[in-house]
Amino acid sequence: MNETFKIKSTGFDEIKKQSIRRAVPILLIAMIFGIAIPFFNSENKEDVWYVLPFVLPIMIFALWSGINKGLKRQKMLFESYLLIFSENAIVREQANTPIVSIQIDEIKSIIKDKKGGYSIKGKTAVDTILIPAQIENYEKLEILFDQIKPIDVTQQLPFAEKYKFPIAIIMLGSMATVYVSLNKILVGICALICCTLFIWFFIEIRKNKNMDHKSKRVGYYLLFILLSILGVTYMKLTTNF
Repeated sequence: MNETFKIKSTGFDEIKKQSIRRAVPILLIAMIFGIAIPFFNSENKEDVWYVLPFVLPIMIFALWSGINKGLKRQKMLFESYLLIFSENAIVREQANTPIVSIQIDEIKSIIKDKKGGYSIKGKTAVDTILIPAQIENYEKLEILFDQIKPIDVTQQLPFAEKYKFPIAIIMLGSMATVYVSLNKILVGICALICCTLFIWFFIEIRKNKNMDHKSKRVGYYLLFILLSILGVTYMKLTTNF
């Protein structure tokens, strides 16, 4: 059994709109919080309203530019996807991404999600191969899976995927509270929430073999933001207002 599968030619077009729908709301919420924090921290609110007409177009352009740049990088990564079946293992290769190899006799489960994608689970949670529904020769792939292990069909999304928007809102709301509020108890609680979420995100990003190297570097930016939050929290908890 030596087979190689790649993404079909129209594959990225099928997920492009979905990627935009996912990215835009989160980026817009982040932009709103980015404007709201200096507004509430400013003693002279009129100054913020004065500069907003100049800052807002720049932020919108940065948002549009970031989305376009992200889509180009995502397309390159998506189209470089290769799934290789050898005699003893299944291997996933992708540009700028760690190679994942799972021995066939170590496969614990093959799960099909409601969107038609697959995930192959190995001995540990780190040993996971994600297969998009846009893979070519889909029917042949299913036949090969059936020869290895029965396919488990699930309608349940992973926790982080299912609740990503509530988690994003909680994180951004907690960050805004830390920077804006003068209530020490509230600041302390929100700082704890931020620390928990940021550390969790960092660990998940670093151990994820299905994420490219550039995306993994985002984890270090999270640490810088976390240090900023801790610094503001310490200042507010030790200052008498």
